[in-house]
Order: sequence, then structure tokens, then C-alpha cells
Amino acid sequence: MTLPSALYDQRLKASHVRTRRPLSLYYTEAVPSGSQDIPDDTTVVETVAIADLKLALNGAPGSGENGYATGNASHLHLLITNDSTNETVQIFVYNYAWKGWAPLYIPVNFGGATADAAYVAAKWTCLNGTKSVIVPIYGSDRVAFIQTGEPDANYIIKAAVSTF
Repeated sequence: MTLPSALYDQRLKASHVRTRRPLSLYYTEAVPSGSQDIPDDTTVVETVAIADLKLALNGAPGSGENGYATGNASHLHLLITNDSTNETVQIFVYNYAWKGWAPLYIPVNFGGATADAAYVAAKWTCLNGTKSVIVPIYGSDRVAFIQTGEPDANYIIKAAVSTF
């Protein structure tokens, strides 16, 4: 089920307040009182091949080609499930200021001799099981989930964002 991003709708209904609770990139209703009220399928995102990512943000709705609006959230919450096949996902970000996509690099080691040593690509390969990660996106306007390999039904990525 692909629904339009309602991150902006949720914030409008809440007088533009920031959220500490992770919000789905899809969920179109007002934030319910309990997380058990949010349907499971609202957090599943589509992965795309890098060649299908749209620079002009004019891809088919729901296909993942335009990525997903983040509402300037600071953190991306991911739940990645796989069965140890040759599938990889890499996070790309889009900023309206430069009107372009780029791979997201996250800080991991500030003791390195160079800036390059301090950052690694936000990328997960051949996961066997389930992994939950929180990735800093610090106000990127959109995120996309780039795949390599041939994802099957066992490769599921769920995503939400927060501003905590």
C-alpha cells in the first residue's frame, strides 16, 4: 500500500511542532494515541536501482524514484529484514538547495587523520535476520533507498523519521 507522505500534514495538524516520536514516511492520519494503532504496512519503503532515482523528482508516485520527504527530520529510523541473499541497500539524500541526490555518509570515527576516515557510507549488505538502526540525516529534505542485487519478498525495509 503506497500512500502520500503525510509528514507535513501531521505537523500542520500539530501547529508545526517537531516530533520526538518516530513518524512513518507514509502515514496519512493524525498521530494516534498508541503506536499499536499505526498499521504495519505504512512504514515499508520501496527500494530502487540508482539508475531509476529521479533528479527532477518526477518519478512514478510510490515507486521510491523520488525518495521520501523527511520534513527536515534529524534522524532516520530503519528496520531492515533479510534472509542473507546478495541484496544491499544504501541511503541517498536529496537537498532542495542543491537539487541533487548524493550518497549519505555518516560519522563513525572522529579519531582519524582525515575527514574521509571519519565518515562511511550508510550501506547495509547481506543481512541475515533483522537489524534496527538510527541514522543521522540532519535536515536532508528527502531520503531514497538504493538497492543492488535482486531484492526478494524477504528483503523488507521499514523507515520512520524523528526530530529528537
